[in-house]
Amino acid sequence: MSLSLLASSTTISSPVTSGNPLRQRANTRPAVHLSNRAPYTSCEQNKQNKDDTHVVDRRNVLLGLGGLYGATATATIGGNTTAIGAPLSPPDLSKCHLATDDATNQQVKCCPPYTTAKFKDFEPPSHRDPLRVRKPAHKLRADEIARFEEAIAKMKALPADDPWSYMQQATIHCTYCNGAFDQKGTETLLQIHGSWFFLPWHRYYLYFWERILGKLIGDPTFAIPYWNWDTPEGMYMPKIYLNPQSPLYDDTRDKNHYSSVLDYNYAYGDPNPAGPQIEETITSNLCRLDRIFKESHHQPSLFMGKPLRAGEVVPANASGSCENLHNTMHQWVGPPTSPYYNMGNFYTAARDTIFFGHHANIDRLWDVYSKFRGQRPEFRDRDWLDSTFIFYDENREVVQVKVRDSLTPEHLRYTYSPEKLPWTNIRRQCRKLKKAAKKRSAGDSMKLIPVSEFGSQPRALTETIRALVARPKTSRSKDEKEEAVEVLVIEGITVPPGTPARFDIYVTQPIEGLVGPDNGELAGSYVKIPHGHHKSSASAGHSHGNSNLELGISTLLEDIEGEGSDKLVVTLVPRNGDVTVAGIHIDLFDVDEED
Repeated sequence: MSLSLLASSTTISSPVTSGNPLRQRANTRPAVHLSNRAPYTSCEQNKQNKDDTHVVDRRNVLLGLGGLYGATATATIGGNTTAIGAPLSPPDLSKCHLATDDATNQQVKCCPPYTTAKFKDFEPPSHRDPLRVRKPAHKLRADEIARFEEAIAKMKALPADDPWSYMQQATIHCTYCNGAFDQKGTETLLQIHGSWFFLPWHRYYLYFWERILGKLIGDPTFAIPYWNWDTPEGMYMPKIYLNPQSPLYDDTRDKNHYSSVLDYNYAYGDPNPAGPQIEETITSNLCRLDRIFKESHHQPSLFMGKPLRAGEVVPANASGSCENLHNTMHQWVGPPTSPYYNMGNFYTAARDTIFFGHHANIDRLWDVYSKFRGQRPEFRDRDWLDSTFIFYDENREVVQVKVRDSLTPEHLRYTYSPEKLPWTNIRRQCRKLKKAAKKRSAGDSMKLIPVSEFGSQPRALTETIRALVARPKTSRSKDEKEEAVEVLVIEGITVPPGTPARFDIYVTQPIEGLVGPDNGELAGSYVKIPHGHHKSSASAGHSHGNSNLELGISTLLEDIEGEGSDKLVVTLVPRNGDVTVAGIHIDLFDVDEED
């Protein structure tokens, strides 16, 4: 389904029937394009394979290597050595080690209260089970709030070593995000952030948390609320979390934001929007969502995150736009100063109950994204679909779950109440907002100044950087746009360990090699939250604090009427943190083959 057909829609209704769209294509074998357009190899390998157009079925290659599926292998294809991965497997529970709190550089205990367990294969709930309906936090009835508080209070009253206890459940996030486990049989860090595992892993995390809470209060229909910060009325911290007498309260939050509107463009130290700025902020937030969904519609890795396979370290350019936006809410809710507990630090984030409301909305937006795409699996790669995680379930058993069983909420017997999606019909207001901003910047100075290329050496982002960047192709036809999306890549982003960071990226057209005072259109932001890695990961090749950012700009170019420009001006605006950037370029990425 095209986004253009949904531009005037105001709601997404979740079907109440159970189903897994994958079962209709169980025998699909994805082809891997060994070129820089297909995000299936490392950054360096992509560069090596830039001119290689061979298409290879990975399963046949693996069979040819003697059935190595399940272990990392390599093959020489077209003269290039290419990594061939496998689905992620559950870690060895007996080999849990100290994790690292990146904000303090201290080692911390995040191991589960069991070291051995017999895994049981997860069986999705029956279609006869009641459908749990998650509602917006600010719309809960008094009895629903009381039931939620009762469930959390009972979870907090459990013994500290009970896997169901509040702190043990919160620690799960540290276990898989701060390096308590290595991938099974390797010394490579097990990490679920910064890749295509970010959304499915968190979906399961919330699923079991919700089921355990329901079990504690004896309610099989219990559903957790979500903080729907994608609607104007939801762009405030929900009041259910702000009562100091409630078990939902957390005193580490930034109290300056208790009554302020949420700003997707927030950086530490920013003043709260006031007066006319409030409406401008809300509109700007909605425009950001509109751009994220439109730019990533035909390239799921831009929304979901890049592939991560067994035996591989987290790729340097792996996070999707959904995860990057999610980081802003963590910073906005958490304390504005180091060590940024609780929401501001991955090590402690889940200790604040609002974490689960926030992630329920992230999960809901994945559901919306999936429905926009006709509920086709974002990746048909078995290295994603067959990857496995483990969780302690509501029956006090350790279960191993597969990504393929998490593709729709309905398959897990929960759904989200239908709500308006005002950001799907916001383009006219976005244009008006941009014109007003451009008029204000033009009032400062109309002088045009020269702009040059970024250069070959890394540059510290201590002040705004403006660079002239060549495009791979101009004036592309409609057919060409349907085959590939244009992507702006910010390379080699380095941030000191333990520190947060943010910078914004704008795009505009040059005027005969010159540029005016207006930065142009906001393409996106880089947002980093402190989170740690097991120290041995450095020897395993893990890139600590070094990443790339990929932003789709196909629709942006239409908005600024820049299709005919052979070069663009890219502006990096520092907002927070000590950041170094190695380079900027624009590339074309092949779209989903079914689009």
